[in-house]
Amino acid sequence: MTAPTTPPTTWHPVARADEVGDGELRPVVVGDRAIVLGRSGGVLFALARRCLHQGGDLADGIVSRGHVVCPVHGWRFSCATGALDASPETCLARFDVREHAGQIEIDPRPRYAHALPGGPP
Repeated sequence: MTAPTTPPTTWHPVARADEVGDGELRPVVVGDRAIVLGRSGGVLFALARRCLHQGGDLADGIVSRGHVVCPVHGWRFSCATGALDASPETCLARFDVREHAGQIEIDPRPRYAHALPGGPP
């Protein structure tokens, strides 16, 4: 009988935990994924880095009231779900993120708000 194998780790370190303060955004790349990493209300989040409207770099945006605001035209995306404020069925990919042993790690497999039970809030 063969012992079960452990799936390969999907967590990738991208920054030290103390390098991303509340309200800050940081561009990171994991594999072929361009991601914006941030912290809002003390909670880490990771979203696709480009705005769905005209491709604005969300790492150049701001964090405001639980949203990332695009620097080009002000589109607002939920830090928690990636959902667009004005049209919640439209959403950025989000990525699982955690702090582990003083590092921030991201799982590069995309998640989408519309795939959550009950859809986006």
